[in-house]
Amino acid sequence: MRKTLLILLLGTLLILGSCTQQTADRNQVESTVHETYAEVEFRDFGPEPFVFNIEDYTVQNETFRTSIWTGSNMQMTVMSIPVGGDIGEEMHPEIDQFLRVEAGSGIMYMGDEEGVFNFEERVEHDFAIFIPAGKWHNLVNDSDEPLKVYSIYSPVEHPHSTVHHTQEEGIAAHNHEH
Repeated sequence: MRKTLLILLLGTLLILGSCTQQTADRNQVESTVHETYAEVEFRDFGPEPFVFNIEDYTVQNETFRTSIWTGSNMQMTVMSIPVGGDIGEEMHPEIDQFLRVEAGSGIMYMGDEEGVFNFEERVEHDFAIFIPAGKWHNLVNDSDEPLKVYSIYSPVEHPHSTVHHTQEEGIAAHNHEH
């Protein structure tokens, strides 16, 4: 009887030790992942040459939209779409747009008429989206975390050094610009 209890006790200790080590290993990996992001400076570096870690900028961005590089023919912005939020239905008549999802997930909608979307695709981390000029589109965050994306416009869509802290600021600025 004592031998059986001793074996059970040792087995339990081994299992608990293994679980504790796995938790410690997982915490170390998570800690390492969070430490890998370098601190970034949010400003528009264009039109000067610029080389940077695009993921660091995208995942650390907390604004709805901030331009990181604006040239004469192309622009890159980072965006953070809050849980339950969206980019807002829009169309750029003469601008092709590229989006890449770095964190979160959502649904990309596109169509040829305002309010009529005949294209719908689920997107998540590492997905790329190409939006042709003249397509109505909207990206909706249906995840439980902010949707972190970067956007490349060609030609430029927003003024140099654009910062929109909220979607409302972005809409107001768009209405003022056009």
